[in-house]
Amino acid sequence: MIAVSRNIFIEAPVERVFALMADPAARGALAPHAKPIQIEIEGGAPLRVGSVCHFRLQLDHRIVDYHTRVSEFAPNRLIVSVSDTAVPFRIRLETRPEHGGTRLTHSEAFEPTDEMLRQALPPTLANTVLEKICWMLPFLDPDYAARVQGEREEALANRLGGNLERWLAAIKRRLESGNR
Repeated sequence: MIAVSRNIFIEAPVERVFALMADPAARGALAPHAKPIQIEIEGGAPLRVGSVCHFRLQLDHRIVDYHTRVSEFAPNRLIVSVSDTAVPFRIRLETRPEHGGTRLTHSEAFEPTDEMLRQALPPTLANTVLEKICWMLPFLDPDYAARVQGEREEALANRLGGNLERWLAAIKRRLESGNR
């Protein structure tokens, strides 16, 4: 299981920060690692427990379609949603008042596939060779196999954490600039 969590302080009231987080299209438009093609709440209603959000995004050179369902919703405090993707992920968005502003925390958790872990490492010769023998490692040296798995998970978590930090910084800029 990989869990990535980042938080940021935003000089804006909780209500304003939460309003942006509860608008999947506005929130998605600020993601620097994805280009939104279409993001909408099924039925057009405001976000609430049971809401289904449809996402169509361009990530690098591929189009990704998926849905999320809101499983927890506490106004001005919490949104939790789970995806219906082949690799389900859970997203938890939390807001809390802090020093006249808001602390926004975004957490994601999922069980990565081997392909996701393969793509997390740079394409060096050593990594290419390791990839060719990786399937044998648990039989040859279980400790080394566990270490390699941990390194791959850490590399993926770091990459996703970097994306998340850039996204939170974009949210902060938007909210602190006064734009809605």
